[in-house]
Amino acid sequence: MSIEIKRATIWSIETPNTPGAMTRTLKPLAERGANLDLVMGYANPDKTTVTIEVFPVTTAKAQKAARETGFSKSDFPCLAVIGKNRPGIGRDISAALAEAAINVNFFVAQVLGTQYVGLFSFEADSEANLAVRVLKKALQNGSAKGGRANATGKKKTTKR
Repeated sequence: MSIEIKRATIWSIETPNTPGAMTRTLKPLAERGANLDLVMGYANPDKTTVTIEVFPVTTAKAQKAARETGFSKSDFPCLAVIGKNRPGIGRDISAALAEAAINVNFFVAQVLGTQYVGLFSFEADSEANLAVRVLKKALQNGSAKGGRANATGKKKTTKR
């Protein structure tokens, strides 16, 4: 199973919670050719504003449109984990991060067809960098050996 684990930058904006807020916010990005893999919107606790987060914003034209619209890059380092889905992949990811004592700020994941896509946020760059190494080792060793691996890359076995 091929898994891609890469650093990701989330762009975020807080805007009034009114009908059409998502459309008004995303329109400039679409007009400048942004090809977004993730759009996440949610009401803030005060219910008068919403936060809209997008990923990726890669081209210079899309980044300019994002800044002009009011988006800013998130201060939290993030990772994207993308690859073929299989039973237990979410558990394996969370176990590898926990075993390495890495705390997750937030994550969102879903499966589209056979493709797993997860986005994970951390407090510090050092945690995100460690998470890249831990997840590559755990997921690629686990899949290559046909079983699940822990954060050290050792395959876990159970007696029956």
